[in-house]
Amino acid sequence: MTPGEIGERVRRLVKEAAPPGVEQFGFCPLPALSGFLECRGKRLLPKEGGSAILLLLPYQAEEFPGRNVARYALCNDYHRIAGDILQGIIAPLKAAFPGEEFHPFADSSPIPEVEAGALAGLGFAGKNGQLVTPWYGSLAFLCEIVTTLNLPQTGPNKTAGCGDCRRCLAACPTGALSETGLDKAKCRSHITQKKGDLTPWEREEIRKGGMAWGCDLCTAAYPHNRETPLSAIPAMREDLEPVLTEENLSALAARKSYGWRGEKVLRRNLSIINNGG
Repeated sequence: MTPGEIGERVRRLVKEAAPPGVEQFGFCPLPALSGFLECRGKRLLPKEGGSAILLLLPYQAEEFPGRNVARYALCNDYHRIAGDILQGIIAPLKAAFPGEEFHPFADSSPIPEVEAGALAGLGFAGKNGQLVTPWYGSLAFLCEIVTTLNLPQTGPNKTAGCGDCRRCLAACPTGALSETGLDKAKCRSHITQKKGDLTPWEREEIRKGGMAWGCDLCTAAYPHNRETPLSAIPAMREDLEPVLTEENLSALAARKSYGWRGEKVLRRNLSIINNGG
C-alpha cells in the first residue's frame, strides 16, 4: 500500500473504533516535530520515521457555582478514561497492521502535544500555551498513539491564530502569561500542584484564587471557549465533583486526576483557602 492508502485505512479504522464523542483526530509524522520531551516514554519512539495519531477528547461540562477544582478535573481521572479509549482504538490497528507498533500516551508523553496537534491540523497554539481547536476551543484533552507507520500529515490548518487578542494574558492575575510565554513559577495552577513549603506570596495567591486545584482564568477568558458544546463522551459527563472538601478529599483523590499529587498537597491548599494558612 502507498502511504496515502495506509493513511486512509488507518483513518477508517480509527473512526470505526472511536467511541461516541471522539470525532476529531489527525496525523503528524514524528520527523516534522522540532524535538521530543524527556520522559520514560521516549524509549518507545521509533528509531526513525513513525507518526503520531492525535485525538481530541472534549471535556466541557455544566458550570457549577462554587467550583474549586479545574474544569478538566471534574470528571474521573482522564488518564484512565483516555487510556481505555486509546486501547480500544489500538486493538483493530494492531490486527490490521501486525508487525507495526502502537503505543498510547495521555499526558506523560514524549510528544510536544500542542505542536503536534497544530501540525496535524487540529488547531493552533494559543498565547497561554494551550491548543485551540475549531470544535471545542481549548476544552479538550489531546492524546496520541505513536506508531511505526509512516502516515501522511493532515495539517496544519490555515487559521489566523490569536492575532491581536490578549484576553487570556489580561485575565492572568499574577502576570504569569506574557507575549513571550508562560512563567510557570507565577502560574496559580502550577502553585496549587507544587509540593513542599510555599512562599508567603504563593500561599496568598492560593487564598485569593480560592481553587484547591488549578485556576482556569486564562481558559475562561478565551473567546473560542464561549460556545463550546458539552462533551459527548459519556465518561466526561459522569460522576462530576465540583467542590473538594476535607470530608470528601480522600474519596475523590482515589478517582480524580489530581489524586496523583497526593492528599497532603490538596489538604494544604484547602487549609490555606479555608483558614488563611
